[in-house]
Amino acid sequence: MFLLLSSVTVAQHDLQITDFGARGDGITLNTTSIQAAIDSAHHIFTLHNRKTRVVVSEGTFVSGTLYLKSGVTLHLENDATLLGSTNPFDYVKDPYCRWTAFIFAIRQHDIAITGQGTIDGRGWEVANNMVNYIHLGLVDDPLKYDRPNESNRPENIHFRECDRVVVSGITLRNPASWNQQYDQCRYLLIENQTVDSKSYWNNDGVDIVDCQHVVIRNCNMDAADDVFCFKSHSVDGLSEDVLVENCTGRSSANGIKFGTMTRGVFRNFRFRNITLYDTYRSAITLASVDGGALEDIVIDGLRATNTGNPIFLRFAERRQGTVTPCLKDITIKNVYVEVPADKPDAGYSYEGPVEDLPRNISPSSIVGTPGHRIQNITLENVEIRYPGGSDSSYAYCGSDPLSLADIAERTTQYPEFSMFKELPAWGLYLRHADNIQLRNVRMTVANHDYRPCIVADDVKGLTIVGSHPDTPQYLVANGCSRVKAPGYRVVRQKAVPTANDTSPQLSQEEIDTLGMRYKASRFGIKNNGVTLNTNSIQHAVDYISQHGGGCLEFYVGRYLTGTVRIPAGVHIYLHEGAIIVPSPNPHDHASGHPSSPFLFEDHVDKATGLGFIEQVK
Repeated sequence: MFLLLSSVTVAQHDLQITDFGARGDGITLNTTSIQAAIDSAHHIFTLHNRKTRVVVSEGTFVSGTLYLKSGVTLHLENDATLLGSTNPFDYVKDPYCRWTAFIFAIRQHDIAITGQGTIDGRGWEVANNMVNYIHLGLVDDPLKYDRPNESNRPENIHFRECDRVVVSGITLRNPASWNQQYDQCRYLLIENQTVDSKSYWNNDGVDIVDCQHVVIRNCNMDAADDVFCFKSHSVDGLSEDVLVENCTGRSSANGIKFGTMTRGVFRNFRFRNITLYDTYRSAITLASVDGGALEDIVIDGLRATNTGNPIFLRFAERRQGTVTPCLKDITIKNVYVEVPADKPDAGYSYEGPVEDLPRNISPSSIVGTPGHRIQNITLENVEIRYPGGSDSSYAYCGSDPLSLADIAERTTQYPEFSMFKELPAWGLYLRHADNIQLRNVRMTVANHDYRPCIVADDVKGLTIVGSHPDTPQYLVANGCSRVKAPGYRVVRQKAVPTANDTSPQLSQEEIDTLGMRYKASRFGIKNNGVTLNTNSIQHAVDYISQHGGGCLEFYVGRYLTGTVRIPAGVHIYLHEGAIIVPSPNPHDHASGHPSSPFLFEDHVDKATGLGFIEQVK
């Protein structure tokens, strides 16, 4: 059951920080004065069990690290700003938490931050000042990627092992590291927040670490890094009973993100009515890669526009934990996602990194590993619009068994949807998974894509119901069992044991006869049904002939061509879904319209395989 906390903190007594000497002139360092007010309020709570507000009135109050204590509400009035000092030495790296923060609370209870005011960490300034001090030898830091370690840069808020916490109404701006981290807290309410967290690297919206009984609602968060991020730092950590609802987010990383540190147990998470936009990576990332257990998660009601990737589920073993690891029992429903052809966060400060090489648009993916299978995933009432138009000649990734076996498992790599660079489907890629249900899932492309819509590799139990593509789409099922997909053209394949084995679509006799195998796309041959491929195919078969002969393989798609003369020793193999389309222009052929555009010389072999050659009408 989710907690019920009131966002209204009834305070019987107020203390004004100005009565303790604080000055709201934007210059004076007020750390001592504000801390004195908090300590006095805590003393009242200790003696009289009376909650007290420490009030930050209108003005700009500069401060370094503050420690919030039990029974105290830090209340920021309208037009009040707590402004972080730009001097790194005004902040504390707490020896227990081993993090640096503007506002700490450690092992406290009945605490709150409320009001309509602003907490501004001035992260860009303090982080860059720290870089200067590191270069001068005044601060010890590895300075990886020319930035200080995130634990050495001040977060705006860091609460550790606190109970009954309310953070309501405030605006959080410009952290130097993570924005607000709640670690091992219970009964936590975060509501009506406005977050502008894109002043420096690692600027998340909110990080919930091993917390229980959490509600996040009615928040608007703009972050350079992940927006709603859930982690587990401890092998005995427990994250459960979490509700996120009626929130809006933008990210130069991920929208909803589990991980990457996932060492404990995550269960009973609910997301409702979430809006995301201009998000660079995935709208939804659920990753269990550190030995943790991730289960019983429902995302119901999400709209994401201009988002780089819709859904990414990843189960692997980067580290070992003490629990039985899993990623299972996930429901994602009532979702609408639009994926652009270009970079969705272009122009934002600290935007997501440019990939090493341009890549074709990645599909949604549910990817386990051989020893870590994803289980019981349901996608229901989901619509995803992709741009399509991928370039098969630039970065071809085949969907035949051998090509699929060549896709590295990458079990220890940092989990992101782009970790494979390119995947063989334009809509959905499934690997090492059991019991996948697609109910009323509609995926479309604005432009033709050479890849099949869905590729399922080593999936046990795939059911697609209520999904009716506008035009029949291909589903490649490689090494799969119990596949039911009415409305899809299912290409069934038998997986190869290793990447060195030859595709089992060819018999051993055919393998012995056909020799070396060459993918048509490697020669710039297009499968869009529009590009005339005569010269490219002729170049390919001549090349194969000059290099001892072999087989030219055509995969799913429509290949338009005029007459091509096939030299002796060169064979054509059409995989299922491959269609050779003779050009309708008589001038593209040797003599009129041939029944087949291939003219085999000096041998009787014809095009073989499961594809076909259209007849000219």
